[in-house]
Amino acid sequence: MLGRFASVLVSTLVLAATALPTASAAAPPAQPTKGPLPGVTERTRDGQVGKGQAVVVADLNGRPVQFTSYGTTDLQPRRNPFTLWAWQPDRRRFVKTDYAELAVSPDGRWTVAHLESPGEPGKDRLRITDRKTGKSQDLDIELTEYTPADTGNGGTRYPQMRWPRWSPDGKKLLFTVSLARQDDRSAGVLILDLPDFAPRFIKIHKALVTVGGFEWNQDGTRFLVRHGRLGSTTVRLYDLQGEAAKEYEVRGRPGGDGRGVFSPSGKRFVTACLPLEKAACVWDAATGKAVTRLPVVAGARPTTLGWYDEKHLLISTAAGIGIMDLKGRVTETLLKLGRNSAIYPHFSALK
Repeated sequence: MLGRFASVLVSTLVLAATALPTASAAAPPAQPTKGPLPGVTERTRDGQVGKGQAVVVADLNGRPVQFTSYGTTDLQPRRNPFTLWAWQPDRRRFVKTDYAELAVSPDGRWTVAHLESPGEPGKDRLRITDRKTGKSQDLDIELTEYTPADTGNGGTRYPQMRWPRWSPDGKKLLFTVSLARQDDRSAGVLILDLPDFAPRFIKIHKALVTVGGFEWNQDGTRFLVRHGRLGSTTVRLYDLQGEAAKEYEVRGRPGGDGRGVFSPSGKRFVTACLPLEKAACVWDAATGKAVTRLPVVAGARPTTLGWYDEKHLLISTAAGIGIMDLKGRVTETLLKLGRNSAIYPHFSALK
């Protein structure tokens, strides 16, 4: 049955200290200031690697979204190709990390980092940091419901935890868990509940998770994912017990950055709906009918990020990353990016 609840995915859970306290209201964290971003590279016309162009060109304070991190790609051969840079409000700068992923809570207080290499096969490690106190704790999760799969060439593949997503109220954190044998198909979701970050697994087999995975709806009472096969997919909405609540016969990958897939009111949702993410499609949440389709300009990373507010999307533009209304007009540029610059910015909601 779709979404059958399973309770035994997490067999080992280690906290480095006692449970974290409940998050409290805090002033919004300072946002990145105008200026160039470090670590960005691009391939030059003669095939060499040069300094890329990535510049914050707008005042990001007072926004409904926060610019939390970005990834860069090392174009030199035989090097670790990906680096994550995280914004640190207290230091007023982006810092190079050894994290694979980073998620910042909507009030800006908590960061949950997914470490690149936990040091033990089949085990994932999260680093939870309270920005208010500066204290960090590590949480180890061993995914053992699914036996490691032989790859056929002497190697072993394990289930993967990816794409952390905070619920809009900041009380839950969701990870997509992929199957060991098919990392483009889901095993289910792992949800961590505050204040103690207690994990629970919900089994949802074989949703399509090639680019992005499970996302929250506008109020954190449902989560959704793309389902089917490339070229013929739907979007399914699940309740918190893992039961399929609704299915939309729509095209594309849900765009989960910024304020997420659904507009703040929940009346509409957005997907990247053409191959190579060349367009953003907005759909009516009640009927699933198309509202509009907006072109996405090709650039370093053409993509639909998600909602900025009720009437605007956060999206790639000719200049870089900007805000677009539902008539396709770019109303503001936030990041100016070189056309060949290798950078993957991440924005999330901010209360």
